[in-house]
Amino acid sequence: MKPANVRIAQISDLHFGRDVAEVAQMLLAELHEAAPTMIAVCGDLTQRARDAEFRAARAFLDGLPAPALVVPGNHDLPGWQVWSRFTRPWRPWRRHLSTDPRGTTAHTADGLVAVGVNTARQWGPHPDWSRGRIDAGQLAAIEAQFDHAPGDDLRVVVAHHPFLLTEAGLHRGLVGRSKTALRRLRRRADLLLGGHIHLAYSGVVDGLVVAQSGTAFSDRLKGEPNSYNLIEADGDRLSVTSHYWDGARFDTRRRADYARDGHEWTVVPG
Repeated sequence: MKPANVRIAQISDLHFGRDVAEVAQMLLAELHEAAPTMIAVCGDLTQRARDAEFRAARAFLDGLPAPALVVPGNHDLPGWQVWSRFTRPWRPWRRHLSTDPRGTTAHTADGLVAVGVNTARQWGPHPDWSRGRIDAGQLAAIEAQFDHAPGDDLRVVVAHHPFLLTEAGLHRGLVGRSKTALRRLRRRADLLLGGHIHLAYSGVVDGLVVAQSGTAFSDRLKGEPNSYNLIEADGDRLSVTSHYWDGARFDTRRRADYARDGHEWTVVPG
């Protein structure tokens, strides 16, 4: 049986507290028009993990036109409030998002199984606490979800930290244990989604498609305009289209196409 068509909207790095209201409103309108199967929200909903920022993020999520799979980013932890960071780091997240960031979250639809994993950590190589990590328990939970999914389903991992870097972002670093994760997810997963570095691009690593989205509507730009990705999968074909803000709407686009042969994805030249 041919798998169902799947459309995923991918947004990341909302950074409420540094958000640009005009861009956020246009993004919301375009997401309603796109009518995705699911919306992947790849972390950093807030700038400083303050209650007001989480309330704004919660209101935005409540206005989305499709089920959202939401994972935290490093900015969703208290920053230099050391006591809060080390004793109750996820209290604001739980209060406003009502999910347990220590576990995995899943969303299933016709032709799709997606698993969200929290790669943000309350401590890390000092002074750069922004570096993320994926651990063995999280990988086991992802594997269990995928191993019980129908064989033709598109299998998606939603995280914050990247599994693929371009030259422009090499200084940021891959998610910790990325090599182990890619080895274990090979032939199990199809698509890895992330954010963190505020750049939009996609590519193939170890037979998996990796798609990174830029900052959706914050003013924390890193050399690119605000952006989001629209991912469409139809059987053994998949496309990632990055939509960039042009000052009035998300009208500038860059598309990459991929094809699957068995369990391995490759880039379609073009």
